[in-house]
Amino acid sequence: MTRAAGRALTTLALLASVAQGIAAQDTVVAARHVLPLDTSRMQPYRRVYDMIVYVRDSATVVGEREVTLIPTTYAGSPAWMLIEVRTGMVPAAETLYVAPDLRPLHWYAAQGSATLGATFVGDTVFGAVRAPAGKRSLILAGRPDLLVSQGMIEMLLPLLPLTSAWTDSASVLSVDMASGSVIPAELSVISEENLLVNSTVTRAAWVVAVRAEARATLFWIDKESGEVLRAQQPLPTHVGTLLEYRRRADGAPSGR
Repeated sequence: MTRAAGRALTTLALLASVAQGIAAQDTVVAARHVLPLDTSRMQPYRRVYDMIVYVRDSATVVGEREVTLIPTTYAGSPAWMLIEVRTGMVPAAETLYVAPDLRPLHWYAAQGSATLGATFVGDTVFGAVRAPAGKRSLILAGRPDLLVSQGMIEMLLPLLPLTSAWTDSASVLSVDMASGSVIPAELSVISEENLLVNSTVTRAAWVVAVRAEARATLFWIDKESGEVLRAQQPLPTHVGTLLEYRRRADGAPSGR
């Protein structure tokens, strides 16, 4: 393997010309971190959330988010399919296939007129981004603990051994039209809360923070059922202060 290829591995960006036949003679073998998931607890689900944008002291429902997990097959083998649909001013949809051990296999996402497709082969991510401004290809080095999307994070968090002192690490796929990268992330339980889910019912929940670079997303995980009851993430200042996904108590989309 050339020195240039060794440098590419070090920076987690594989060149197309060396995507195949990569040897390990010029690299240092590192321990492969895998999240301790209890896959026996995987169950199909369908969850509906209100999308709420906070701007200073006001809160506005701007759309609806529906997330569905179902068993399926991929390339003739058993798999899970995670489907996410968001409504609002900029509709969006995602489909993620994962293996029985919850490794990502294929991801397709569309937001407005922009699309992203990615296939995960071993520890390599092959993908392409399309938008009105153009198209670009991606070839990235993945990791065994790769988190592809927020929906995938929500799928995995209830399968982890959450406690008041729990913490772990993972990696997050970050892609836009300008670049693509795999960045380190920290996962930790930061508190416990009795969350009010309607006017009379509260649920005991873990509050889990997922931090990557300078951003953090919070998730409220029902201790008993493992449902994600709420998620919050910061917004660009010109849009608002906070975006919240709040689980609907009745679990049904509006108008159905």
